[in-house]
Amino acid sequence: MTINETSLTPRALEGVRVIDMADTSAVYATKILCDLGADVIRIERPQGDPMRSVQPIDEETGISAFHAYMNTNKRSVTIDLDTSDGADRFRKLVASADVVVESEVPGRLAALGLAYEDFAERQPGLVWASITPFGSTGPRREWLADDLISQAMGGFMTLSGLPEREPLKLFGEQSCFIAGLHAASGILIALWHSLGNGEGQHVDVSVHEAIAHTLESAIQVYTTEGRVRGRLPRSDEAGIGMFPATDGEIFVYANMNMITRSWFNLVKALKRAGIPGADDLDDPKWQDPTFRRTPEAREAATRIIGALTKDKSKYQNYNELQGANILSAPMSQIGDLFNNPQLKFLNWFVDQPIGEKQATWPGPAFRLSETPRRQPGPVRAAGADNEAVFAELG
Repeated sequence: MTINETSLTPRALEGVRVIDMADTSAVYATKILCDLGADVIRIERPQGDPMRSVQPIDEETGISAFHAYMNTNKRSVTIDLDTSDGADRFRKLVASADVVVESEVPGRLAALGLAYEDFAERQPGLVWASITPFGSTGPRREWLADDLISQAMGGFMTLSGLPEREPLKLFGEQSCFIAGLHAASGILIALWHSLGNGEGQHVDVSVHEAIAHTLESAIQVYTTEGRVRGRLPRSDEAGIGMFPATDGEIFVYANMNMITRSWFNLVKALKRAGIPGADDLDDPKWQDPTFRRTPEAREAATRIIGALTKDKSKYQNYNELQGANILSAPMSQIGDLFNNPQLKFLNWFVDQPIGEKQATWPGPAFRLSETPRRQPGPVRAAGADNEAVFAELG
């Protein structure tokens, strides 16, 4: 292994070399490893990585924001695996590596003599991760899938949206992040195992299985109760919903069911503020779930609660409502995240140079006290590190 043996390294994965051939459905895994300090060498086709054309494309620099975010600090080499020279270069790269991450169609690398089995005997400590739509084995191992297919087949969309409407797909490439997190976890576990006894292994990640892990208790409900969970109706109970603020809306969840105290705390807050009609909410009828779902109750509660929130900003409302133990949440637009005091305090956003510009990206959702994350560097051109990397390999 090439891992630094000292107990405390500048970064958590300092000295670990990763060969990265992940596609858009899996590249988040290698981003995590790179942020943790690994030397990630990304293999691109001679004509460049298709990920470089993924939208959005910056108009001034022509650089894909998706590619820049996912591949910051990675070194880039170009290899044509279908040529004998390219295959030789790939073998040399793998010989220098601790981890290989790929998302090729199962069987393609084996046909070229470049699969995990072709390296495992002479590199017993090698960790090799394959991230594919349906896994490396089974009847659907060669089937392809994008994010929409993964969310639908994994069952996630059966729980997303309103029951009277069509299922909804979550925005963006969510399967990339979900599968990437599972893959990074598996790789780190396998790497730890390899460090302990020198025994590497194949980490087989199915995006299909990763998405099926997002179903919360739906599978447990089905197996224990025989009941199929579906999309939930929009709440029609007084005290639950979106309410106006000076700069948008705030969501308030104050009902008489799961968290009863939130409703009583809300009534107290309305009365303290002298909101007209607040005293009427003390009537015992408001503790009757049937009444709370009537149009009369919903209209009255919406009017009274709205009078409390409409003249204050989302965050003024949020701070006051949370301070009064009332469940609530400001509905954040993307720009609101940059002004979020908690994210500012945590220094969550990071800056990365892109050409002559500077972009701002999300940071990791975790931080290590002794081995800090790597700060983003410039985007590397396709093959920019060919000479340096292959010189290292002799």
